[in-house]
Amino acid sequence: MNTQATSVVSLQAPKDVSVSQVEAELSKIWQSYGENSAARATTFNLLIYEPETIGAASRMASVNAIVSQSPCRVVDLVTLNGEDQGISAQVAAYCPIQKSRSSLVCGEYITLTGAKSAFDRVHSILPELLIPDLPTFLWWKDSPEPNTRMFEKLVKLSDRLIIDSATFADSEADLLKVQDMIQSCTQIADLNWQRLGPWQELTAQAFDQPDRRTAVWEIDGITIDYERGNSTQALMFLGWIASRLEWKPIERNLEGGDYDIQHIIFEGRNNIKIKAELAAIPLGDVGEVIGDLIGLRLTASNQNMDACNVFCSESTGCMRMEAGGGAQNYRVHQVSPLSDQSADTLLGQQLQRWGREVLYEESLALATKILAL
Repeated sequence: MNTQATSVVSLQAPKDVSVSQVEAELSKIWQSYGENSAARATTFNLLIYEPETIGAASRMASVNAIVSQSPCRVVDLVTLNGEDQGISAQVAAYCPIQKSRSSLVCGEYITLTGAKSAFDRVHSILPELLIPDLPTFLWWKDSPEPNTRMFEKLVKLSDRLIIDSATFADSEADLLKVQDMIQSCTQIADLNWQRLGPWQELTAQAFDQPDRRTAVWEIDGITIDYERGNSTQALMFLGWIASRLEWKPIERNLEGGDYDIQHIIFEGRNNIKIKAELAAIPLGDVGEVIGDLIGLRLTASNQNMDACNVFCSESTGCMRMEAGGGAQNYRVHQVSPLSDQSADTLLGQQLQRWGREVLYEESLALATKILAL
């Protein structure tokens, strides 16, 4: 899939309007253009909730990523710190430039700005701003806030909730909240889960050869290094491999220290004991995304099974993983990760998907069992 952003043009500068006049002002925009020059099209609604701290430049990057994928109606809720001074609104139409078309196929962008208390007070207006009989996605660009009025209202309006666990304020507590929502039948997609794709694919490929498939069941040790600051990727990857290999978590110990190390003991097939270690590595420059995987080591006490593998990010190398000893016995793999791939790019891909992500749900369920120990 081509993830490069398509050039986007605005039919006019975003226009300030009153909330009650949003539909009327959007109609005026389209009336000012003939059908031969700009076509109004919508395939779904996208609700966005984001704090003011994200900034206008980031919001424009989101416009490019969303509009370049499919024409839709976006309702962007920007929450401000401070007193309730009501809700202000802007309307705009954005159109991706397609070289194969002489006319533009455009979507609509509605921005509502106000304090959290203002949105709580006027949340009843939101259904009126969505086009009926179309799917609605909610992109919540913050830590989840279940049991709050605004969050629950938006989730109920939506067919799918999209989050990015790389931005969670409290990695472990927020993952537990996500799991509770999934158990309550909320359909959820995590953009951070997509960043694990290259690690999962290369790990699976390492045991894909017929003569190595039985070796995967001999793994009894796993070490995961990740960028300090957010443990969600490390926990979800551990949940993924444990769920695939039928490991049951039985014990968890928090060692702490400079690397905030934690150890987890699993029980696998034939009562084999598996020891896992998660280590948060402090880096000078963590990039845009906090908590990316750095390295992964799989070990087996049975040296005859050829199960020992090291996986390292091309950007950070294998120093700590290979320093563990016995490096000559490991197969070393260089991963080309989606590290620092922006949420906007990943969102564009996610908006093309419609069904439940069963593998993500199963992996998260096991990760939260680890957290519950």
